[in-house]
Amino acid sequence: MTQDSSVDTREEKELPKLTVANLAGDIYNGAKALIFDPACNRLAVPMVVSLTSLAGKVVILKVRYTEIDFTTYMQQIDLVNAGELDYSRIVGDTGPIVYPAGFVQVYQFLLWLADGGINIRRVQFFFSYLLTFTVALSCVAYTMAEGIPPWPLYLLFLSKRLISIYVLRLFNDCFTTCAMIGVVVILQQVSYWHKSLTGTLVFLANAVAADLYSMAISVKMNALLYLPAFAIVSYFLLGENLVQFLAVLSVIPLVQVLIGWRFLLPLFWDDEASYIRWTYMSQAFNFSRKFLYKWTVNWKFLSEEFFLSDGFSKGLLLGHIAVLALFVFTRYLAPQVTGKSIKQLFVDAFKPFTSTVSSRNLLLSQQDGPRLILLIFATTNVIGVTFARSLHYQFLSWYCWQMPFLLYATGLNPFLAGGIYLAHEWCWNVFPATPLSSALLVSILAITLAGVWRNKEIWFTTRAVTKEKKDN
Repeated sequence: MTQDSSVDTREEKELPKLTVANLAGDIYNGAKALIFDPACNRLAVPMVVSLTSLAGKVVILKVRYTEIDFTTYMQQIDLVNAGELDYSRIVGDTGPIVYPAGFVQVYQFLLWLADGGINIRRVQFFFSYLLTFTVALSCVAYTMAEGIPPWPLYLLFLSKRLISIYVLRLFNDCFTTCAMIGVVVILQQVSYWHKSLTGTLVFLANAVAADLYSMAISVKMNALLYLPAFAIVSYFLLGENLVQFLAVLSVIPLVQVLIGWRFLLPLFWDDEASYIRWTYMSQAFNFSRKFLYKWTVNWKFLSEEFFLSDGFSKGLLLGHIAVLALFVFTRYLAPQVTGKSIKQLFVDAFKPFTSTVSSRNLLLSQQDGPRLILLIFATTNVIGVTFARSLHYQFLSWYCWQMPFLLYATGLNPFLAGGIYLAHEWCWNVFPATPLSSALLVSILAITLAGVWRNKEIWFTTRAVTKEKKDN
C-alpha cells in the first residue's frame, strides 16, 4: 500500500515531456493569461508603465518639437511675474490668457524649469515624467477595480496622439488630468478601507480629494465635468451626512480663492480691484466661449452654420443633462447600488446631522466600491465630452485614460474592444478632422456609453457574490 502511494506521487510530480505541442500549449496559455487573468496585472502594470516611460523619451529624442502655445504661455507668465494683474492685458502671440490661476502657478514653475522659456527639452522630459506618472496612477485606479483583466491596461500606452499632446505640445490639460485621476484614487482608497477608518479620517480624506479636485479646476475648468460624480461619491462615502458633505464641498471654492488670491483681491473693493476681479472671472471661467469650426474634432460632419448656431449649443446642453440624468437615476443612485430607493434617499437627505447610509450601499463595499467610483467618474466625464461644444486635439487627454476601462465595462470581447479603441485613436490622428472621422468619433463615444449603461453586471453584480458562487 505504501509502495503504490509513492509510485503515484512520483507519477503526479513527473514533468510533461518537452515537445513542440507542449511548448506551444504553454506559450498559448501564458499569452492567454497575460490578456485575461487578473493575477497577471502584477506583470502588466510595470510593463505598461515602463513602456510608457520609454515611448515618451524616444519621441522626445526622435521627433521634432512642435510649437503650438507653449511660447504664448511663457509670454503670459512673464507679464504676470512683472506684476500685471489685469487678465485682459495678459496676452501672448496666440491670444490672451483664458485659464484660472492654478495654470499661472504651474507654468511659473515651468518657466523656471525652462530657464526663462529657453530650455524646451527639459520641459519635454518633465512632461514625459508626468505622462508616466499619470499612466501609473491610471493603473492603480484600474487595478483597484477588483477582477479587471490585464488587457485594458495595455491600451493605456497605445495612443500616439496622447504622447504627442504631452511631450510635443506641453498643454496644461495634462496637469488637470493627472490631478483628477488622483482624486479618483483617493476616493477609491476611502471606499476600500471604509470599514476600518474612523469618521474623522473619512472626512479628512474627502476634504483632501476636494482640495485636489479644486486644484484641477484651477488649471483648466474642464474638470467641472466631474462635479456630479464627485458630489455623489463623496456624499455616500461621508455616510449621507449632509453637514459633512457641505463642509467638504466648501473646500472647492475656498481653494479657488486661495489659488486666485492675487487676481481676486478679496480684501480690496475699490473700482480698480473690482475691474481686475471681473476680468479674471470673465476670462478664466468663461462658459460662453465659442470655438472655431476649423479646429473642431467632433462635429466636422455638420455644416459650419449649424455648428455655430445657438440652437445647436442649447441642444448639446439639453442632451448632456438628459443623458447624465439617465445615468444618475438608473445607475448611480439605483437601489441596487445605494441599498435603498431614490425616494428614501431624498427623505434621508433632510436628516443633515446623522449618517443614514445603508449598510448595503455598494460604494462602501471593499469589493465593489472602487470599481463603481471609477465607473461613475469615467461615465460622468465622457458624457460631458460626448456633448462638448467642440473638442480640440489636446482635449483627448481629458478622457483617453478612461476609454480602456469603459470599453471593458461594456462587456465586449477584448479583441473587439481593442479594435474600437484603435478606431477611436484613428479619429484623433486625422488632421484636419473630416466628416468621416468626426462622425466615427461621436459614434464610438455614444456606443461606448450605451454599452456601459446596458451592462448591468458591471453596475449591480457584487464581486462578493461572484466569489461565493465560484467557491461553491
